[in-house]
Amino acid sequence: MRRRTIATTSVLFVCAATALTACSSSDSTTASAKNSPAASSPSAPAKPKAPFADRTGGQVFTDAVKANRQATSLRLKADIADATDGPTRLDLTMDTKGDCTGTIGTGKESVSIIKTGKTVYLRQAHARAWKKSDTTSGEGKDLAAVCDLNDYLTDPGQDNAAVKGATTTVDGTPAIVLTEKDGKESYTIDVATSGKPYLLKMVTVGGDSPGTLAFSDFDKPVHAVAPPKSAVTAG
Repeated sequence: MRRRTIATTSVLFVCAATALTACSSSDSTTASAKNSPAASSPSAPAKPKAPFADRTGGQVFTDAVKANRQATSLRLKADIADATDGPTRLDLTMDTKGDCTGTIGTGKESVSIIKTGKTVYLRQAHARAWKKSDTTSGEGKDLAAVCDLNDYLTDPGQDNAAVKGATTTVDGTPAIVLTEKDGKESYTIDVATSGKPYLLKMVTVGGDSPGTLAFSDFDKPVHAVAPPKSAVTAG
């Protein structure tokens, strides 16, 4: 199931880059009121409940993808080594309105992108001018899909075989590590255990599209601002 999730994301990235270069909660247990105050020794403290103790690894992963999809905005950083299209790098902040800003790169090429409303602006590395395109048709429409927060992750389903492992931290956020293997591909998924169960990081090893996806800045405003008119050329 997760292979389809990663593939969906990777295809969006690679398609965009090709076009561009062509142009939890925690629980606590209190001592029972029935404990005798005259006891000779205090009761041993209750062992803390493990994160997501009542959820399977597959359910935790499904919940994490759902949490990301429900976020009003997020930042996505990706570094994918696609067997067909080569390395793809991406750093985007995007929201549910379709606005986004960031960079996309393939090989030695790198392009900045800003999408605001029905307009997308592209600027190749070291170039001064931005190329302006309408997102309702042609290349602009294809590029707009890269900024579509509602479409970048597919539901892995509750039947995925993710297994819960150790706890860790991702940029200071407590998380649980999930693992899974699917043929030649193996996955490590970090899910937040504090606050909403966001999918924070996914690493794929082996297969046709190994790489890393990292998610952050959930529900933070996306500052997608059009460049000055004097620096824009028609698409």
